[in-house]
Amino acid sequence: MQNEAYIEIAIGAVMQAGKELLARRNDPLDVKVKESFRDIVSDADQGAEAKAIGFLKQRSTDIPVLTEETGFIPGTSTSLCWIVDALDGTVNYVHGVPFFCSSVALMQDGRTIAAAIYAPLSDELYFAGEGDGAYKNERRLTVVDRAPEDALFAASFSGRNHAPETRAQEFLEFAAVNDATRGCLRTGSAALNLAYLAEGRFNGCWGRANKVWDVSAGLLIAREAGNLQKLFPVDENLRTVSFISGTAQTFGFLEGKVLGDR
Repeated sequence: MQNEAYIEIAIGAVMQAGKELLARRNDPLDVKVKESFRDIVSDADQGAEAKAIGFLKQRSTDIPVLTEETGFIPGTSTSLCWIVDALDGTVNYVHGVPFFCSSVALMQDGRTIAAAIYAPLSDELYFAGEGDGAYKNERRLTVVDRAPEDALFAASFSGRNHAPETRAQEFLEFAAVNDATRGCLRTGSAALNLAYLAEGRFNGCWGRANKVWDVSAGLLIAREAGNLQKLFPVDENLRTVSFISGTAQTFGFLEGKVLGDR
């Protein structure tokens, strides 16, 4: 199967998940706490994830799937794996903040080769294939390079329980970037941060100890649009990573400001 076919499957999966999120948006939600009171899951997450998994398994029965809520679903392929976050931005979604998306990536031997992100409220679809460029609703994306003082940035903090001894440093880094630029946002969706980076709404972003399902699709889309990147694996099974991504002018700026201790 070629990249184009994989991209179409990824697009179909995020569209299915996104439609489910829209359908449930005004329903009463059953919300549960996972690792901390800031790490939550709702029945909307689970319903959207079920839609995405069903679509992927129907069209690529041999490829295993790794999801945020269900975990690992086996398949016969040993080199390929779908990575699914059916609702990135759960806290936003639960509180009625209109900044959330569905994200699906396909990894082959540890690298992402196809990806799609769908923001259902704005009907914005981002997708990319390795070596094939990045697109938004059929329009090819290229980076918008600005000097740091003219640029807007976004950050994705680590989970509350990750490395509490360096937690204060994350806030210092955020402040340093914010005060030297047009501003820095913490949006609550790492996937959309990277999608926005790809189209030039943001000009640089970084994340500390982010889950692979939050960032795999966005990293490929941002990279295929022309952004520079550095990845720093946090755990041995590569399910958590830190990253820096930006344009020619903002990437070096971020290297000097953030993730000094990884």
